Amino acid sequence: MKLLIEKKTSLVDKKAFETIKAQVKQKPDSLIGLAVGKTTDGLYKLISRDVLKSPIQWKKVKLFQIDENLGTSPDSLISFNHEVRQELNPLLKLVNPKNVFLIDGTKNPKLIIKEAYKFIKKNKGIDLIILGLGPIYDPHIAYNTTGKSSLNSKMRVVDLHPKITKKLKSKSLSLSVTAKYLKGITVGIKDILESKKALLIAYGKDKARSVSLTLNGKVNMSKASASALVLHKDLTVILDKAASKYLITT
Repeated sequence: MKLLIEKKTSLVDKKAFETIKAQVKQKPDSLIGLAVGKTTDGLYKLISRDVLKSPIQWKKVKLFQIDENLGTSPDSLISFNHEVRQELNPLLKLVNPKNVFLIDGTKNPKLIIKEAYKFIKKNKGIDLIILGLGPIYDPHIAYNTTGKSSLNSKMRVVDLHPKITKKLKSKSLSLSVTAKYLKGITVGIKDILESKKALLIAYGKDKARSVSLTLNGKVNMSKASASALVLHKDLTVILDKAASKYLITT
């Protein structure tokens, strides 16, 4: 595991961007797994800015959305699909659509999973998967709910943590969007561990306990599904000082 601890969030984003840019330089047609959320906002802005500046370097990249809320259309303001297209718009305009896999939350989940694995296989695996980290009540990666995910889990439909469901419903109501948000669809822990490289990003004091449960010791799926990452063969973790508060380093 490669661990980087930066003084502030902007430096976390910068280091994460540099990691991804290095991957693209090394393998221009890399398949990159995309997480979404506040954690990746700054990172995706840096990528978009660089795409506009150096489009040739990004043109062959392949993209794969790693999770979604079931029941959300790609145009929903609470859809991860929508978020990816908004935040990485310059990149999605540049790359060939056949090299992009985004999840339509209104589709039959069995069909989504079948298409997802076909896409991954065609591209010979995920070269780099970008991951955020869930809060202390559920230190998850992708939508692999803590206590309900196993090391052998594959892409599947999952029950979301009650607090996540409540938050999504609240946001849905505030935006006048109709959706159930009782379940999600996600790549599994096994899929993540089979990626060639993994990049975990976390910042802020709210993630400090989650970071500790994830990295301070052995795998404990009942306390943090993200702890499975210590088994990854090529993991880079980038944190700010606040997120690393309880991390034991030597």
